Amino acid sequence: MANRNFASGGKLYMMETKPVLVSCRFDVQSGNASGIANLRGPLVKSVFMHTSTTPTSGSPNPASGVIYLQLQDNYNKLISAHAQVIADPLTGSDLTSVTNHTAYQITALGTATLAQWQAKGLPVGLTPTVGQSFIATATGSIGGSATVKVFTNSGIDHIELAGHISARQQSAINGGALFIFQCLSGGTLTAPANGSTLSIDLLLSDSSVLVQGE
Repeated sequence: MANRNFASGGKLYMMETKPVLVSCRFDVQSGNASGIANLRGPLVKSVFMHTSTTPTSGSPNPASGVIYLQLQDNYNKLISAHAQVIADPLTGSDLTSVTNHTAYQITALGTATLAQWQAKGLPVGLTPTVGQSFIATATGSIGGSATVKVFTNSGIDHIELAGHISARQQSAINGGALFIFQCLSGGTLTAPANGSTLSIDLLLSDSSVLVQGE
């Protein structure tokens, strides 16, 4: 890390009791039994979205565009919720050439040299790897049978929490707190494109006692 003149001993103070940040990430994959793939993040028991196949045990198979998230524990209070979509899906066939100013993701390295990648826009200091993204700075063939794909988009413009933000949807038997989110496009419930990565952050107040009501 570069030397920065950050204030030493910086802290974030909150007046909430035992604030806990629960974060998770997952990929939309409607062909999977749970409707998602690659769930990452501690304290999250399960995440389900709509599936086109037989749903996995415990999944209510929510409607397309609905996210059903259950935590491992119960909490006293939901302070805030934030969800975002990371547009990661690719579209079209593999391309061996690029167009200036367009965003691409590397899908195959072939035998292209570092110099060839840099000539087409890979920033100096980065090593060409499958999955690496870059903006083309020149039009033409990459060389060495290397291939890329262009990005599409998730198809949604925002994600919102369904229900009153202070509601405590707790389950003392089957796991922890339940949260339902809706993915929307122009106000219409819409399933994100397969391959989109969704990120959800929940700031909660912890308690060892299950509290009902406000």
